[in-house]
Amino acid sequence: MAAPSPSHSLARIHGALQLPLYDRCKEIKYIIEESSIKDLHSLLPMLLENIFGFNNTQGWGLKTISASWQPYDFVALRDFLSPNGPVMQTVYRLLVENIYRFEFPLKCLPWPSRCLIDEGAIPVLYMNKLQFLTNGQAADYILLNAFEYYLFHFSYYLVNAQHLRAGSYNWNTPTDALYIALVEEYMNYFLPAEGTGVPPIRTASTPLPSSPINSSKASYSSFQGSPFGSPKSREASPFSLRSFMRSGSQQQQQTPTTVEQSGGNQQETWRSETFLQIVAEMWLNQNSLETAQRYGFSPGSNTSHSAMPYSAHRQRFPGMARSSCYSYLRDAYTLPENVLPCQDHVKVIRMLVKHVHYFTNSVRPENISSLHQCHYGSYWDGFKRSAMSQEIQKKLYSFLKHSFLRWPLDYSFRLVLETWLSYVQPWRYFGGKDGESPTHKQETVQDRAVDAVWQQFVTDNLLFFTVLFQLFLPRVFRTDLSHPRNTYMLFRVCKVFSQMGLNTLIEQAECALTDVHYPLRHGYSPNKSFTHPAGRSSTAAVLRIQFAELEGPGFQYQPLFSLECENMIEQLLEDIQKAKAENQAVAAARSTSENQSWWAWLFSDAYYNDDLSPSEIKKTDTHLRQSEVYLRTIFDIKTDPARRKQVAWGPSSATSTPGPAAISSTLPDCIPGENGPQLTPLGRYQLMNGLRRFDITLRGNPDLQPIRSFECAPLVRLLHAFSTALNKKHHAAIAQVSEREDFVARILQQFLCCPVARSHAVPAPLVRWQPRISLRFAASYRNMAYAAVLGAAVYASGHGLFVFVLLLFLMALSYGAIGAVSTRSPRHKQQ
Repeated sequence: MAAPSPSHSLARIHGALQLPLYDRCKEIKYIIEESSIKDLHSLLPMLLENIFGFNNTQGWGLKTISASWQPYDFVALRDFLSPNGPVMQTVYRLLVENIYRFEFPLKCLPWPSRCLIDEGAIPVLYMNKLQFLTNGQAADYILLNAFEYYLFHFSYYLVNAQHLRAGSYNWNTPTDALYIALVEEYMNYFLPAEGTGVPPIRTASTPLPSSPINSSKASYSSFQGSPFGSPKSREASPFSLRSFMRSGSQQQQQTPTTVEQSGGNQQETWRSETFLQIVAEMWLNQNSLETAQRYGFSPGSNTSHSAMPYSAHRQRFPGMARSSCYSYLRDAYTLPENVLPCQDHVKVIRMLVKHVHYFTNSVRPENISSLHQCHYGSYWDGFKRSAMSQEIQKKLYSFLKHSFLRWPLDYSFRLVLETWLSYVQPWRYFGGKDGESPTHKQETVQDRAVDAVWQQFVTDNLLFFTVLFQLFLPRVFRTDLSHPRNTYMLFRVCKVFSQMGLNTLIEQAECALTDVHYPLRHGYSPNKSFTHPAGRSSTAAVLRIQFAELEGPGFQYQPLFSLECENMIEQLLEDIQKAKAENQAVAAARSTSENQSWWAWLFSDAYYNDDLSPSEIKKTDTHLRQSEVYLRTIFDIKTDPARRKQVAWGPSSATSTPGPAAISSTLPDCIPGENGPQLTPLGRYQLMNGLRRFDITLRGNPDLQPIRSFECAPLVRLLHAFSTALNKKHHAAIAQVSEREDFVARILQQFLCCPVARSHAVPAPLVRWQPRISLRFAASYRNMAYAAVLGAAVYASGHGLFVFVLLLFLMALSYGAIGAVSTRSPRHKQQ
C-alpha cells in the first residue's frame, strides 16, 4: 500500500484539528503513525504551532486544562505530549536521518540573546543554528532539529506575551494543571534523580546531534563525597567558576557508541543537556545584567542619567554609592527591556530549581580501588555535578536580582522569595521515595547545623547569600510589618539565614576577600583551607572572577557582615519594635471594642483593623519576636538598643546640637538651619528608603483640609461657603462669646472651633486662627446617616418636618448643656 501524499496528510491534519480535544488526540495519533518521515517534516511545524498557540493561534489551552475540571481531556493531552507520546515519537523519527531542520523565529528568543546575536557575540546555544544572508547579517530565524524545535515551542509557551494577557491561572496544585504536570514529567524523564541516564530512544539508533555541552571526562574527575566537592578539590570541581572556564577549552567529541564503565551514555545524555539549556534560556534569560552592561549601562561607566533620582543623588553624595545596599540598586533603572515574570512563571522556576538540586545531589560517590588508578567518572555523573553551576546559576541570579528590584511591594513577592530560599538551601533536597516526584517530596526544615561540606557551595554562590539579602532589606523597610503576610516573609528569610553554621560559612567566604584575617565571631571552627593564606588567595581570586562574571567588571562588593549592613539591621530591629507596639495597640483596641456596649461603639471614634483576626494578630506578634531573635543571632547584635555605630554620612545631628527635629527617633536626621531643620545626607538616605519619615501635621487653615472619603464633596464646599459667610458677618460677636465665662457662653463655646495646639515636632510656627463656626461635620456620611435614621423615625411616627427640626434643636441644646456643665472654664473644641 502506498504511503499517503503530503497534501493528503495535511488535509487529514486540518480536519482532525476541528475535532474535540479528546478525539483530536486520537485521530492525530493515527495520522502520525501512517505518515512517512517526509510527511512528518511538513506536519510537525503546523501541529506544534496549533498546540502551543503560535503565530496568533488560540492553542489547545495547556494552561487552562485541569485534572479536576476536564479529566478526560487532561489525560488524553498529557499522554499525547508525554516523553513517550505520539508527538515525541514523531520528533525521534525525524532525528533518525538528522537532516531535517525547522525554522524558529529569532524574535521569540530572549532579548539578551537577540542583542548578543546582533553584536556578533553568538551565544554557545545558537552557535550552529544561525543562518547568515549574503550581506553577512543573520537571518530572522534559527535552524533547529526536531527535538530542539519542540522544546523551544514548549518553553516559549510559558513566556509568550500572547498567553500572558489572560493573567495567572492560579497553579496552586501542581498535579492539577496540565502544563505543570508536563513540566514535571519532562524533568523526571530528562533529569532523573535515579538511574544512570535517560532511557534510550526506541525508534532507532540516532546519530549524536551537536550539543554545546560535550565536556571531557577529565573535567568531571576528582569529585568525591559531597556533590559540590571538598575544599581541597575546589579547582577541579565543575561547580566552581574556575573549572567552568577551564572545561570550556577542553571540549572534545565522543563517538555515539562510547559508553562509560560506570554508566551514562553521552548519546542519550545530550537530550538532558539540551532540555536543561533550552528551558534555562527561555525561562531565566529574559533580563540579563551582562547585556545591559554591553550597552553602556555597566556600574563603572560614566553614562549620565540626569532624569534618574538615584544617579543625581549619587553624584551629589558619591560616598553613598559604597555604603549599605544602595550600591546594588544601580541597575534598577538601567535595563533597556524589563520583562517582569508572572506568578505562574516563578512557580515553574522554583520547580526547576528544586528538581535540579535533587538531580545534582543524587550523584553517586566515586569508588577508586587503587590510588595509582587513573579514574574518570561517568559522563552522566559529571553532567549532574555541573548542571546547576553551568546552566542555572548565572541566569537565575539575574532573574532573581531583577525580580527583587522590580517586583511590586505586595504578598505575591513570596513566590520569588521562596525560589531564592530554595536555591540557597541545597542540603534540603536529597533523595525521595520510590515513585515519588522530588518536586512533591515533603519539605521539612531541619534544625540541625549546616554541615561544613557545603562551604564550597556557599563560596561559589556567595552573591546569592549576600547581595540578594541586602536587596531584600529595602523591601522590608517599605512594607508594613504589622501585616501578617509581610511579617511572615521576613520571618522566612530570617529563619533560613539563622540555621546553625550558615552565617559562619558565609563569613568564611567573605573572610577570603580580606587582606588581613579577622577572627570569626560565631564560635564555629573555620576550614583550614580557607584560613590558610594560600587557600584564601586562591579562593579570593575565584570569587573576584565570579563577581565579574555575574555582576560585571566594575562591581564593588559590600560584605554582609559589615558595619553599614549591621546598622541597617539595627534600624530593622527598631522597625520591628514599632510594629510590635502597633500590633499590641490593635489587639488592645479590639479587646476594648469587644467589651464595650453597642451604644458606646456607635458613638466611638476608635478604629482598629477589622481584617485581622485574633489568631492573625497573635501569629504576627510571634513572627516579629522570632525574626528579632534570628536577626540578633545572625549578626551577633546584643540586646542593648542604644549600641549604634557611626557611619561616614557627613554632618548630622549626632555631631551637632540636637534640635527639636532630632529628638524624635521617627524623624529623618536633620541639623538646625536658618529656615528650620535641614536634612543631612543620612537623613536624605533615610527618607528615600522609607527608613524614617516626617510626621504629617496640619499647618494651614483647618477648614481647608482635603476632602475625606467619608465626606460628601459638594456638601463640604457648600457648608464651607456658608460657614465663611457667618464668620465674616458675626466675627465680633463670636470673639466676644469666646471670652465670656458665664453658663450661656460656655454652651455656645461647644460649637466653636479653635486652632490646633502648637506642634513641638516641627519648629516652624503655626498661624493662630480666631474662634469660628464650622459646619463641616454635617457633610460626614456618618452624621447624614444618623439624621436620616432620625427623620425616618419621625416620619414613621406620623409627625412632620417641624418635629424633626425641633428634635435636632433639642439634641444640640442638650449636647451644649452637658459640655458646659462638665467644663468650668472656657472650653474650645480643638480640631
